[in-house]
Amino acid sequence: MPDNLTKDPSLPVANPTQSYWQSPPHPELLGIQSSNLPATRDIVVLGSGITSCSTVLELLNGSASHSITVLEAREVCSGATGRNGGRINCVAILDYDKYRRRFGHEAAEKIVRFELAHYEAIESLVKSFSPELLDRSQVRQVHTAAAILSDQKLRDMKVYLKNFEEAFPDMKGRWWICEGEELSTKYHFPTAKGALIGKSGSAWPYRMITDIFASLLRKHGERLSIETNTPASAIHRDVSSNPDFPYIITTPRGQIRAKHVLHCTEGHTAHHVPGLRGILVPRRGQISVQNPGSRFPYKGGDQSWSFYFQNGFDYATQLPHSNDIVIGGGELGGFDTMDEVFGVSADDAEDIPAKIHLAGVLPVIFGEKNWGTEVAGKLRLKGSWVGIMCNSLDAVPMVGKIPAEALLDREGGDEKGAEWISAGYGGYGMVNAFLCGQSLARMVLGRDVGGLLPDQYRISAERVCRLQAEVRRLSKPTRHLKAFL
Repeated sequence: MPDNLTKDPSLPVANPTQSYWQSPPHPELLGIQSSNLPATRDIVVLGSGITSCSTVLELLNGSASHSITVLEAREVCSGATGRNGGRINCVAILDYDKYRRRFGHEAAEKIVRFELAHYEAIESLVKSFSPELLDRSQVRQVHTAAAILSDQKLRDMKVYLKNFEEAFPDMKGRWWICEGEELSTKYHFPTAKGALIGKSGSAWPYRMITDIFASLLRKHGERLSIETNTPASAIHRDVSSNPDFPYIITTPRGQIRAKHVLHCTEGHTAHHVPGLRGILVPRRGQISVQNPGSRFPYKGGDQSWSFYFQNGFDYATQLPHSNDIVIGGGELGGFDTMDEVFGVSADDAEDIPAKIHLAGVLPVIFGEKNWGTEVAGKLRLKGSWVGIMCNSLDAVPMVGKIPAEALLDREGGDEKGAEWISAGYGGYGMVNAFLCGQSLARMVLGRDVGGLLPDQYRISAERVCRLQAEVRRLSKPTRHLKAFL
């Protein structure tokens, strides 16, 4: 693994594993392209997931004149957003502990509140479009129960909860720990040591994003285009030939000149921003969708779960109409197996050990009494796939104008045009990407982001240089990998 964390993550592969969420594809967006690429655009956005969608929406709402083109290497929402676990879930007590140790109380509190704001922001957005979108995208609040399967994890969780409630007195009682008989009688965890109980959100992200993009095209088609199967193969800056549109984005279908280029490609970002290699690192994650057993007590899709083991965890959500269970995770081997997922940017091959674990974990966690037998005529495993996450070396996203002197192999931007980024969500895009994208759009438009975006998320030359020095210091692959864990 010597070069795995610092290698070029490349463009998305052409033959990804088939995600359950993306079937059937959106009929208006499948293969969508203009007959010819526009010659110039005010803004070119790379990527078409939740970050891109949020950014484009805010740009269109914030300006009546800007022209925008979205370049997507494959199909709309075919990357991380269309491959995740469908949860809008911030485990606030764990996140507060992680960020408090890294950044201190004040910063940790702001980051947690930023994450927690996402469910309400997403639900409000979807409702503003139509009741039909709310139904199709299945944005909903769900009960969540996290089974804790080791005594040490339970002791740790109690400490995290105590510290969290001291720091957030307004949220006291929002999460609580269940122990004893109630674990098996109410939550159906016969072997758990305890469970963290609370609420979170869920959605069908692919439907949500594709429906919003389709709506935006119908409303703003004169200044918005989406070009699928059109990867950006190169980016250059040339002020001399056309100072009003200094960026030249080369694609297999020709070139576009732009004022601004926005990198919203998560695990693939460092392909075009080489200074981020080793700082933003792709990570492969395994997901599956399964039929519940004959005695499974939950129905209706208002429940999600997590399973905390000593060296890892799984996460699951039940869908409202089919009662299918979407479950992901399976990374249980600890440090020794992390080199099999970190640095992996291709989503064309599954993580077989993780898939094996996920295929068998549900009957074990819930027990034979609560699971029963397989339903006749239905396979347990209806589908499985992988998605590519993106971890940052300092554990928080990078949002803002790219400091060219530290990151790019080309001339930097100025007030007439620049490159921008929002990436590095660490597998928690659904509680980071929407408001990060919104903040990015406001920065591009020269408007006040306000106090919502945590300061630690903002990209700067100082932050980048510090992290590049850290990559050099972590010269041994094992030390570099441990820095992400």
